[in-house]
Amino acid sequence: MLEAHATATLATAGPGGPWAAAVFYASDEQLNLYFVSDGGTRHGTDMLAHGRVAAAIHADVDNWNDVRGLQVEGDAQPVPDARRGAALDIYLRKFPDVRRLRDAPRDENERLIGQRLARIALWRLSPHRIRIIDNRESFGWKRELVL
Repeated sequence: MLEAHATATLATAGPGGPWAAAVFYASDEQLNLYFVSDGGTRHGTDMLAHGRVAAAIHADVDNWNDVRGLQVEGDAQPVPDARRGAALDIYLRKFPDVRRLRDAPRDENERLIGQRLARIALWRLSPHRIRIIDNRESFGWKRELVL
């Protein structure tokens, strides 16, 4: 399911209260999620102050019997510089259009996006708990993985 989807709703909490933001993510074999986000955003500031986060990943459906997704609880930290290259490669494998923007921009706008990608914080969400929800099995069906 992590590979089949690309967007997570990331939830944080800070002095301003709870907050949610959509992020594009890629995952590795250890079920870590990698995403880019500016540390100056509200969720970025919350994560820097207190790395505990939650995330929801799911497809858009029209019927509640089709609800299927993941709820993730864990810690989000900026990827250290020494591991940034490997983590960014995981991210860019999932998003080849972003890799192209970085490696072969077609215009000035794409060049700016590629330059920003080189500077923006890359984060790793290390999950402690993942709950799988699948109403196709039965309403309210869930299974939990504690890491």
